[in-house]
Amino acid sequence: MIKILKNFFFIYRQKDLNTLIFKILIKFIKFFPRKKIIINTKKKVVNGYYKNIELSCKQVWNSATPSQLLGFYEEQVQKKIINLKKKFDLDFLVNFGAAEGYHAVGLIKNKHFKKCFAFEIDPKNQNHILNNLKLNKIENKVKIFGEANFKEVKKNLNIPELKKTLFLVDIEGDEFNLFNKKNLKFFKNNILIIENHEMLISKKNKINDFFELMKQNFTLEILENSSRNPFLVKEIKYLDDDEKWLMMSESRPFKMNWLVFIPKKLISKSVQKS
Repeated sequence: MIKILKNFFFIYRQKDLNTLIFKILIKFIKFFPRKKIIINTKKKVVNGYYKNIELSCKQVWNSATPSQLLGFYEEQVQKKIINLKKKFDLDFLVNFGAAEGYHAVGLIKNKHFKKCFAFEIDPKNQNHILNNLKLNKIENKVKIFGEANFKEVKKNLNIPELKKTLFLVDIEGDEFNLFNKKNLKFFKNNILIIENHEMLISKKNKINDFFELMKQNFTLEILENSSRNPFLVKEIKYLDDDEKWLMMSESRPFKMNWLVFIPKKLISKSVQKS
């Protein structure tokens, strides 16, 4: 409970007292059904593309644990990854900002990708990734690194492998620094799914430069958040409706989307083949 309050006050610094009180109450209300879900699922994902993977449920930010165990966490991203993997015959995953390894573990354990290179700047989350890999017995298929960078990518993937690599990126706004003109040579031929944090960037010219660079080399699809249906999952049938819907929450502070970039060259090749 203390951890929940610490996390809460770190993220929400509201001047509106009523809003602050409301958000605190929501955190408390979510605490108990979250515990029930962890117990009833036995810490295994029970639904969706990542079904049957095991989680330690000890990540740094744990408000999304219920939606992860129910298989709904970033469900539209999961679906898009699988679709792109099949369409473009991708085998390798580079995950910049892997957090506790939810996507990395789900995609490797269920054999959607052969290998993953997980980059995570937080040492605590690096340990959580390792624990989740051990739980799922896939330590030899996922390599863990610190801060996101292309130097390590180049060291660990040769040119043929890079052609079959998807980049999944969630680095809290640093995407506007990393994906720049200087680094273009490292990612210009790859499919990228980037969580968009432009609301965290004060210098709008940095955002404009990023999109201008990407527009020259990629087609862009904006992936929005989508609906969830908690009534499809039998493991939470014992929860009342209010609790069910609360468990769908990913605790995002504002509306977010994902940027799906596909190299124009790759699309033209795909069209020629068809």
